[in-house]
Amino acid sequence: MIFEGALSVKSALLNDKRDIDIIYIDKDKKDRDTRFIQKVAADKKVKVKLVSRSYIDEVASGKSHGGIILKASERRYDALKREPFIFVVDGIEDPFNLGYIFRTLKAFGHTSIIIPKRDLSTMEQTIMKSSAGAFDMVDIYQSDDLRKDLSELKKEYEILALSRSDKAKDIFDYRFKEKTVIILGGEKRGIKKDILALGDELFISYKSDFRPALNASSALAVVCAVMRTNI
Repeated sequence: MIFEGALSVKSALLNDKRDIDIIYIDKDKKDRDTRFIQKVAADKKVKVKLVSRSYIDEVASGKSHGGIILKASERRYDALKREPFIFVVDGIEDPFNLGYIFRTLKAFGHTSIIIPKRDLSTMEQTIMKSSAGAFDMVDIYQSDDLRKDLSELKKEYEILALSRSDKAKDIFDYRFKEKTVIILGGEKRGIKKDILALGDELFISYKSDFRPALNASSALAVVCAVMRTNI
């Protein structure tokens, strides 16, 4: 598969989550990103080919490649990383939303993520692009049985789910423990009842009469920001 643009190419090159075949660079491109990519590629013995801009335009699927593309394998997924905070992303199908979520988590320093096992191969280019490369910077564990894995983690971690219900607690008043799993669901389907039953529910209170839920990545940014001060 082809990854486009300096951010995606640098992330794939630096994070060793996939096998890299070749990097194509516009032969007239001579900026700092290009020099850095060429140096890292040389150190890692990755083939780089200087080609015409028109060739890159033919190979790339979009026009925002900036004269740099990379051909690589699908991503390798990770063993579960037991960081102080683990995030579960369930029921979010849109590749742009997934990319924004990975980008948000990486920006706030969180790198341990669980998702239900699924084939993301047709979405990887979009996820990588929308995440600004964060897709390959975080550790993503694909769970075959989310309830089983969370039940096991509950022996050691507090389980929290972002869900608006009568029993949910206001996130702004909540004190997070040092070892916490936070579950984020999609805006339409939400989090399954059997998963919600494993822990406490939190909601984001508004300072207005606006009722619709925030989209997943916006809600996650609020959660991450609150967590920085409410530990």
